[in-house]
Amino acid sequence: MPSFNVTLEDTSPMIRYSSDWQTGLSIDSVADKYSEKTFTLTSQPGASVQFLYYGTNITVFGAHRPNHGTYTARLDDGPVFSASSAGVEAFMQVLYSGNATLGMHTVTVTNQDSFFDLDYLTFSTSVGKDGDDLIVNTYQDDHPSFVYTPAAAWTTTSDKVSWFSGSNGHFTTQPSAVATLTFEGKCYYSSDAVAVYGPVGPSGGAYSVQVDNASPLQYTTNTTSIFKVNEVLFFAGNLGAGNHTVRIQTGSSSGEFAIDYVDVYSSTSLGGSFIGQPSGRITVQSHSETKPTGLIAGLVITSIIALVATLISIYLVWRLRRSNDPEIETRPEVTPFVKSNEAMRSTTLQGYPVSASQHTDPSSSAASGVPYGPTSKLTPLRPSGYTPQGKLHEAYPPHYTEG
Repeated sequence: MPSFNVTLEDTSPMIRYSSDWQTGLSIDSVADKYSEKTFTLTSQPGASVQFLYYGTNITVFGAHRPNHGTYTARLDDGPVFSASSAGVEAFMQVLYSGNATLGMHTVTVTNQDSFFDLDYLTFSTSVGKDGDDLIVNTYQDDHPSFVYTPAAAWTTTSDKVSWFSGSNGHFTTQPSAVATLTFEGKCYYSSDAVAVYGPVGPSGGAYSVQVDNASPLQYTTNTTSIFKVNEVLFFAGNLGAGNHTVRIQTGSSSGEFAIDYVDVYSSTSLGGSFIGQPSGRITVQSHSETKPTGLIAGLVITSIIALVATLISIYLVWRLRRSNDPEIETRPEVTPFVKSNEAMRSTTLQGYPVSASQHTDPSSSAASGVPYGPTSKLTPLRPSGYTPQGKLHEAYPPHYTEG
């Protein structure tokens, strides 16, 4: 099945921090060396961070710094991993990496002493079945599949709208405002997945997300002291068959909330196809690197047979025209010249080149007992030294403003 990597920045509402964590200060002289220039840190022993996801492997990234200490990490109920992030300054370092089979998993990282910071984490997930193409459709906030209620609670006007995908978004500061997206999921073998994108910042507020009839999950966009766009507010996989509805509702207290766009993931075996909306985009990635060898051989043999048939046709036409030529009867017989064996051996047979082009598809880079589970921004798995990432379909430069 086509797999892809998803990245969750430290400011994503989907990461659950215990108490005693704070946003990395923008006045830190090395803040720009972190992914998207943000990090979340703690100096409290026992402070932990937890993330629930649907997928397989997961990697946690952070910094090595002289004032850092030891920490532990654990995937589900597996063995406890212990290490230290103290040392010479180095950023976007792998602090923990865990492997698991496809399903719902929980990773927990706990500080033991001194400082510890989280930069971002990346995990692998998939949809469909082996040999599928991965298809990603983008629903912009103004797509007809969105319904905003009450309409008066939402606006498309903001001084930050130019920072959004397509330079458009839906904004609200009203409690209990609702945005609903309904999309089709043609699932026969596995599931579709969905990711909701929007901004986070110091003026953000609480919101909940409900997929179909599942219990709503609670989040907040007040996760950082700076305003950041293009953040994953929600991700779910293993949605199951049929149409799906994602219902987003703001909390009972005031706070800013906005929707930028939603990505829906599918594959060819799930019946996925381009929705064709004017503001939408599609990404198609093939699971296979090359066409099968047998197919290429078949094309070559077919070409040779077609060439031989063409030569035979030309010869038959020539014989027919020659037999119908009236001058042939009156022409004197000509004794053919016969080459000696030595001459025959030196004769070169002129052949016809046959070529077959081999097309290479690009490689493709979202399921357990629970109906769905969270994840984050889609991006290639980043090694140490990663350049701040974008989404599967495109990258937008980060924009920040002090809160």
